[in-house]
Amino acid sequence: MRVRFAPSPTGLLHIGGARTAIFNYVLAKQHGGSFILRIDDTDQERSSKAFEEDIIAHLKWLGINWDEGPDLAHQNLLYRQSEKLELYLKAANKLIEQGKAYKDDGGAVRLRYSRSAVIVKDIVCGDCSFSTDSLGPEPVILRSDSTPTYHLASVYDDIEMKITHIIRGQDHLTNSAKHVLLFEALGAKVPEFAHLPLILGEDKTKLSKRNSTSLVSVVDFRKNGY
Repeated sequence: MRVRFAPSPTGLLHIGGARTAIFNYVLAKQHGGSFILRIDDTDQERSSKAFEEDIIAHLKWLGINWDEGPDLAHQNLLYRQSEKLELYLKAANKLIEQGKAYKDDGGAVRLRYSRSAVIVKDIVCGDCSFSTDSLGPEPVILRSDSTPTYHLASVYDDIEMKITHIIRGQDHLTNSAKHVLLFEALGAKVPEFAHLPLILGEDKTKLSKRNSTSLVSVVDFRKNGY
C-alpha cells in the first residue's frame, strides 16, 4: 500500500487537511505501507516557502512522520511539483500525439473525453456515476504557458509514485471522475479512492475563515492550547 498527502502550499495547514493526512498515515501504518508527503506547488503565484514550512512543521507536531517526501527522497523521485514541469509537458505532448488530448483555440491542452460516462469506485461513497456532460468542458491539463494544471500534475505523480489509494475530501469527487479518464489515457491502473466527508462551517459549507468564528488552521488550534 502506498498513500500520499499532497497539500498545496498556498495557506496554513487547514484542520481538514490535517485530518486527511492522519487518515492516510494511519491506514498506511495499519497495512505496513508507505506514507508519502508531496508538495503540490504548481500554483506559482500563490505558493510560498513559508506555507510549505508551516505544513511540514505542523504535520511533525501532530506526530506524523512520512516515509518519503521532499526531505526523504526515494529512488530519485521528486516531491515538489515545481521541480517536474518538463515531465508534465512531455506527458501532455504524448497524449496529443496519441489523439487523447488536443490544443484548444487559446493554446491550452485539453484531455479528450473517451466516453460519455465514468464511474468512480469509492470505498466511502460507493460507486459514483458521472456523465461527462455533467463534468463541464473537457478539462485543461496544460495551460497555454506550458504549466500543468492540478489534473495532470496530480495524476502523473500518482502514477510515478505508484500510489495505490487516494484518500482526500469529497470536494474532489468530480475531479476524481476526470482523473479516472486521465489515468486510463496515460495507460495506468486507476488507484482505489476514498473521499472523506468535509469539516463544515456554521453555514454547512467547507470550513473556512469566511464562514466560521471557530478555529480553522492547525496553528489556530495549537495557539488555543490543543
